[in-house]
Amino acid sequence: MPRWLVSCSLAVVLLLVPNFGSGKTTGEPVHRIDTQKKIVALTFDDGPDPVYTPLILETLHKHRVPATFFVLGSQVDKYPSILKWIVKAGHEIGNHGYHHLDLNKLTEQQVFDEIKQTERAVLQTAGVFTQFYRPPGGVITHDVRNAVQSSGYDIIHWSVDPRDWSLKRTAAVIVDSVKRHVTPGDIVLFHDGGLNQKETLAALKQLITDLKSQGYRFVTVSQLLSEQAGS
Repeated sequence: MPRWLVSCSLAVVLLLVPNFGSGKTTGEPVHRIDTQKKIVALTFDDGPDPVYTPLILETLHKHRVPATFFVLGSQVDKYPSILKWIVKAGHEIGNHGYHHLDLNKLTEQQVFDEIKQTERAVLQTAGVFTQFYRPPGGVITHDVRNAVQSSGYDIIHWSVDPRDWSLKRTAAVIVDSVKRHVTPGDIVLFHDGGLNQKETLAALKQLITDLKSQGYRFVTVSQLLSEQAGS
């Protein structure tokens, strides 16, 4: 099929596909859900990364743990095979914008364009639609809220942040930080790209084992939200 025809077909699909969000896009971020079930969602930002994302995927596979990856469109375009790996492994894809820019400096239209550019990159690469958006740095402004509402996304933040992006945080510190703060229904923030995530990888292995021993079950963000909807 000619390349121009593929592009035209994709454009038609984008126009016809309905919004896969919750239908309740208020522009307000979701941090966690209220539940008595011992479930928790692991999330990873800033990938796909050619070094650490595959290692994290191997760890998740070994322990049979699903997760949600909030990807950067620019990284998707650089490492499409890794995004396909994430999807094939059964994990969920979230939208983290295209360039990881400072949203405080962007207009509503620029934020909207960042979201849609990543949406197209993920769709073209892996054939899946993103429905959740995590703003870089967790920044929420009036323009961000409007852009997210216009794009039909839900904003997903987090309730547990072990600050694994800090190179001063050892694996032991990261594990202890999560275990001291985690409760049923939490969303945990990790990173699979952006920096040296060696300590994150080591922490992840220990944390999964420890939380499972406490009776926790791991779910994707959409699975977590479906528990709230069904309660």
